[in-house]
Amino acid sequence: MLARHRRCGAVLSFLGLAGGAAASSFNISPIRADLGGTRHTAVLNIANADDEAVVVQVHVAAWSQESGEEHLVDTREILATPPVMQIPGHAEQVVRVALRREPDPTQELTYRVIFEEVPQAAPANFSGLRMALRLSIPVFVAPAQGKAAADVAWEARWLESGTLEVAAVNHGTGHLQVIDFDAQLAGTDGALHGMTSRYVLPGSRVAWRLTSAATAAHTGPIVIHGHSDQGEFSADVADAVR
Repeated sequence: MLARHRRCGAVLSFLGLAGGAAASSFNISPIRADLGGTRHTAVLNIANADDEAVVVQVHVAAWSQESGEEHLVDTREILATPPVMQIPGHAEQVVRVALRREPDPTQELTYRVIFEEVPQAAPANFSGLRMALRLSIPVFVAPAQGKAAADVAWEARWLESGTLEVAAVNHGTGHLQVIDFDAQLAGTDGALHGMTSRYVLPGSRVAWRLTSAATAAHTGPIVIHGHSDQGEFSADVADAVR
């Protein structure tokens, strides 16, 4: 499966007041890496979809979630090589990812390999915004003993604004990627839709805020049904907390 990224990332330089925006494009496959057990290395393939060469630098960060926010801290526990590469137009480059520590005895470890485009000099006739890609690939390291597994409990509460906050709390030893879900409110035919894909890491709480109709009842049970990287799931929330 290919992950194609065009205009995501930060604006690195502003080169004029007129003109449009320009950004490189490259693909990465696969879109995640799984390590642990006897597997201490993985291979990622980067394909430059542009006519021009692109320079990419790579580094690795330990990945955690705190208070619903993503946190990345540079680490040397995972090595990615080469750290810098120039990929000609319509060419490919292999990046090798290697584990440099022992797996945790009982819990999955989580990292991200971050790819950042190095901005090049703009063409002489270009004016406008130059944009550079910054994207990342998750790396999951299985525990040394047993198999990592998510154990997710769902919560819901109504906010003063009338928005419903639905949260997944992971008490397990492995991640769950929630792809999408529906929240069926008591006494209604329609459902609220959580369409933003999110990872829920071990020991973390991740929330979605869903807008409901003004006439929606704020009492009664809520039924959650959705899809994840581990299949379909359903859960009952007895009553939304206020």
